[in-house]
Amino acid sequence: MKIFVAVAIALLAGTSAVDATKFRYERAVRTSGPGPVAFEPDGSLLAHAKPGLADLRVLDADGEQVPWRPLPQVEEVIQPTRILNSGRRGPRAVALLDLGPQRTVYDRIELETPTTDFVGRVTVFGSDSREGPFTRLSATGIYDIEGAASARSTTAVVPPSDFRYLSVRATGAKRIDGATVSGAGNRQRLVRRGHAVIAGPGRSPRRSVFVLDFGFPEVPVTELTFSLVGRAAAATYDRPIRIEGSNDRTDFRLLTRARVFRFPGSRSAPVSFRSGFRYLRVTIENGDDPPLRGVRLDPFAPSEAILLEPGHVQPFRLLYGGPEVLAPSYEFARIPAPEPRTIVAPDQLGSERLSDLFEPPADSRSFVERNPKLIQGTLALAAFALCLGGFLALRRRT
Repeated sequence: MKIFVAVAIALLAGTSAVDATKFRYERAVRTSGPGPVAFEPDGSLLAHAKPGLADLRVLDADGEQVPWRPLPQVEEVIQPTRILNSGRRGPRAVALLDLGPQRTVYDRIELETPTTDFVGRVTVFGSDSREGPFTRLSATGIYDIEGAASARSTTAVVPPSDFRYLSVRATGAKRIDGATVSGAGNRQRLVRRGHAVIAGPGRSPRRSVFVLDFGFPEVPVTELTFSLVGRAAAATYDRPIRIEGSNDRTDFRLLTRARVFRFPGSRSAPVSFRSGFRYLRVTIENGDDPPLRGVRLDPFAPSEAILLEPGHVQPFRLLYGGPEVLAPSYEFARIPAPEPRTIVAPDQLGSERLSDLFEPPADSRSFVERNPKLIQGTLALAAFALCLGGFLALRRRT
């Protein structure tokens, strides 16, 4: 019956038909309004599809195959600055940066400093005139931590600004040799990874442990933001943290160490690292201070959004999890990239479900490959019989 239904679908859909019996999973794509349709793969799609989504197929309302391609990313633009003055003023390293006459909006400033093994703070002021007056933009904690999984952050986070001149004052660092600036619109788009938070083992007054569960192994994460919410949002703190990853929640591997800060007019820069695990364990070292309340941890990863070819009848259906399915070849993926700023709405994917049409592929392995334990047992029994026969023969001869 399943084969008959699949054949009927193929006849109706024509030459671009997809054999639905080859795919283990299916789900709907929710869309709203006209315009290009794009969606963000979630953990289950990334886990159950082949690497690079090679077995992903999209069908429209008429059963026709819909070509797709990765949504083009905005080209990352990091703008270097010119240092007009750099030196020290008392305990601080100071520098005056010139971003040039062309206006650009930025929200991160990456400082270049040769200093290692330090913990400090950088305060940024902005002005449209070299002589000022300067407006205070923000203060951010910076650090360089040596040892296993060394960590370094010299990123100053500021509200979106376009001042030409930046006055930078940093404690901890010996000097400032240079800087680059970037804005959210000129960096690779990040998406928040859905997860559950579990109180981890080892929780004590001196240590707070949180485990983030993404539901599936090998979920990519590259950034973590730390904040306090609710009544604790205004609290001040400066504490070391440790981030570890695991796929079984037993053996954790150290990914990075960092520090999280909050003091008047400041916030921590995101913690950058690379992870491909199901679980992330975040340990906050409290020392003799009380545990922080209202902790919020937000993991992010680069967008892997998929853009669908326009002109197809909605709604759309995804098929994936096909062990025998090869990667598609679409002209749509080879033509010049469309406008990269297509908006991807959250929660566009419907619930994942097993396909009623799926036919598991026939097992083409040999008898030996299908029954390794039986073969091993037979060989072991033969070896035992051979040894026993030799022992009895030797005993008779003796």
